[in-house]
Amino acid sequence: MRPTSTSTETVRLATDTGQNGMAALGIIVLGLLVLITLCAYLFPTFAARRGFAAPTLPGTLRDLAVVCVTLALALYVYGLLCYIRLENESSTCATERYGNSSGNAGANLERMQDSLFPVGSTCRWSDGYTHDFVPAFVNPAITVLLFLAVIAAGVALGHAGAARDLARRS
Repeated sequence: MRPTSTSTETVRLATDTGQNGMAALGIIVLGLLVLITLCAYLFPTFAARRGFAAPTLPGTLRDLAVVCVTLALALYVYGLLCYIRLENESSTCATERYGNSSGNAGANLERMQDSLFPVGSTCRWSDGYTHDFVPAFVNPAITVLLFLAVIAAGVALGHAGAARDLARRS
């Protein structure tokens, strides 16, 4: 005899999570390919120099900008991995808050908000409780690293341009 179920609850597969999973997966794959390329540039460069500092200040600042972009991309890919859910939003949020997928009779899940830019996946309940699956440090760290990369690249271009102008005058 087969056991029968009297529950009318349906199980939603990972394709029914409400997220744009294909976009997230595509960004993750592309991000990993770019990370591999950046690391393939950085590691041999630093190994050949036996350190971080390049022979010139613009070269050192350029490499600092590339390191900052690489770290920011790695954090973004990590945030996307935290973003992806394999169950529907009510099951995932209830499991995170209550420890089981059936939830609690108290507060109801009001909405699940997902965002690829900035990366986030937040559950909001009727009692005001919120839970973000992406760690709180990810988006601020990405912002700071990209800001540092822009500053380092700008200063490197300024120094390289000044050195070229000085060489032309000589």
